[in-house]
Amino acid sequence: MSRIATLSAIAVLCWACAPQAAQTPRQARAPQRVVSLSGGITELLYTMGLSGQLVGRDVTSTYPEQLAATLPNLGHVRNLNVEAVLALRPDLIVLDSAALSEPALKQIADSGVPMLALPAGHELELPLQQAEVLAGYWGDPSLAEPVRQVWSKGHEALQQAKAAGQRPVRALFVYARGKGSLMVAGKGTSADAMIRHSGGQNAINEFEGFRSLSAEGLIAAAPEALLFFDSGIQSLGGTAGLAEVPGLLQTPAGQNGDILGMDGLYLLGFTPRATAAAAELSAFFASIAQRGTEAYEPTDAEL
Repeated sequence: MSRIATLSAIAVLCWACAPQAAQTPRQARAPQRVVSLSGGITELLYTMGLSGQLVGRDVTSTYPEQLAATLPNLGHVRNLNVEAVLALRPDLIVLDSAALSEPALKQIADSGVPMLALPAGHELELPLQQAEVLAGYWGDPSLAEPVRQVWSKGHEALQQAKAAGQRPVRALFVYARGKGSLMVAGKGTSADAMIRHSGGQNAINEFEGFRSLSAEGLIAAAPEALLFFDSGIQSLGGTAGLAEVPGLLQTPAGQNGDILGMDGLYLLGFTPRATAAAAELSAFFASIAQRGTEAYEPTDAEL
């Protein structure tokens, strides 16, 4: 019988099997051939010392680079190569619960391969919860300790950085895939959560999710900090290409050069390094606040 264990911080639910007790099921034999369908989970397994059991990864699994380079890339979970996954003969597939509705996973479940779905979300504590679930599945609670150590080190740095901030800075995350494809992150997004965790304030509060970027909307949002993925800046032609984004130079961030590019998985993957990413972002915000930048009001001419 195929089995998918859907785990939250406090409960276990199985697809195609009877309900079980509210705890992570310990396996009689530790998995030896694991496929990870999440960049955050791949990093988690690496941090826990379990990367030696990985035989495949999804396209978002880019860290660490030396590990990603040795594993077959199976594509994105939304467009998964099911045959390639099954050809690896996995004895466990690990993913996050947000992906459970993808059609390809039903095909894999029908094949009988066990699938373990970890908690999903945008909280800094997420990797700690996921590590506990994985450690329980492997039957060794000590496996979660390296994750706690990495997380705690970053959390200490985050607290120090936030203490240096004098006020919340208005920040805006821009998702760029070339000059003709720019979107901004509103409420309820991973970017919104990371901005808040870092002591900032999302400059967009009028909508949820992502929406297309207009010059007028960008100017009206008046962000003091602009955030991009490194790959997004590259898609615009590098830092020089940022000047060609309509409205960008009319914002406080554009005028002051307060534009930060970060690796996508590091910034918004909520991996064991999430607290370190938040600390780096918080320090960026603090540097802006410490300059005493006044709240920006666009003029009628700019609007």
